[in-house]
Amino acid sequence: MKKESIISTVFLLLVLAVAIIMGLTVISDAFAKLYESELSPVLFTLITLVIGFVFNVVYLELAHVVGAKAGKCKVVSVNCYYLTLKKTNKGWKFVTEDFDGLTGETKIIKTDKSKLNTYVWMPIVFYAFELAICIVLYSMGQTAEINSPLRWLAISALLWIILSSILFVYDFIPFKLDTSNDGYRLSLLTKPDNAKALLDYMDYQGHLSLGDGENKLEFNENYTDFTVETNLIVVEKAILKRDYEKANEMLLKMKSTENKIDSYLMKRICAQLMFVMLMTKSADEVKKYYDENVGDAERKFISNDSTVEGLRAYALIAGLIDESQFEVQYALSKKEKALKRCQPADVEEEKKLFEEVVQKIKDKQPTEKKE
Repeated sequence: MKKESIISTVFLLLVLAVAIIMGLTVISDAFAKLYESELSPVLFTLITLVIGFVFNVVYLELAHVVGAKAGKCKVVSVNCYYLTLKKTNKGWKFVTEDFDGLTGETKIIKTDKSKLNTYVWMPIVFYAFELAICIVLYSMGQTAEINSPLRWLAISALLWIILSSILFVYDFIPFKLDTSNDGYRLSLLTKPDNAKALLDYMDYQGHLSLGDGENKLEFNENYTDFTVETNLIVVEKAILKRDYEKANEMLLKMKSTENKIDSYLMKRICAQLMFVMLMTKSADEVKKYYDENVGDAERKFISNDSTVEGLRAYALIAGLIDESQFEVQYALSKKEKALKRCQPADVEEEKKLFEEVVQKIKDKQPTEKKE
């Protein structure tokens, strides 16, 4: 399991524990003191939380939009839990799309004056404003007369505070999670190399949303975990263009770095390097390299990787080095699922590349071998 997956799981368990504790203590006491409605407390809570969740989803992305505009960025897409307002050649329109975030995603493209600081910080300002209003409403309910709407409004405000605070804390955890969050972006902005790479990456994502093909993501030789991640995108683009020489050069540069790069990323580099070598060199030459330089951890990673990059490498290793037709078929059986996670613009080229992989294996193994 990746480090960010572990952090995400731990956080979700903590949130569940906090929610249970708050429900049994603070919220329970508030209902006992203030709640007078004939509506079921459970139903009242559910309605309040649903409305609060929808509001906070939209509110967070509105904060990103305001922050992007303040940072001289152009907003090209605003996603609120799959419902997306997207800029197209024919103007803005609503569509449904996936998103990389907890509740939504706002995509931007950069200008000459763009900075991401306000994009990241603005949700804090918005949350503080929301929190202040809820505290005022809750305080007013404490002194309100019996049967006053302010009393149940105070309970709503309390539920709202807990919900918005959970979402806020998740958004500003300063670690990389399974989804993008502002806390991780904020940690990247503290280092100039990462800050530039983050702006370039978000610009790249914005151009993908526009579908204009003007992606200008470049190889970054200031190696950090994040710049290596973006570099692997550049490597993949080179591979899709069959520029294996350039891809090999970039991979070797990252592999030989003395910086401490996350082991997961180094394994991804190894997988890509094995793919490029097997596509450009003799199987015997690559086998020698594989035996001497690829350890058990890297081999296990490649065999378990479910991305298109990993599957291509595994299929070639199985077919050209291990000569196991069964393992080749196993890798190819996961191809369609992996292709669904690719950028739509790359899918057709990825399919063609898989066909080339299969043909290369067939050239080495003209007769099917049975295990």
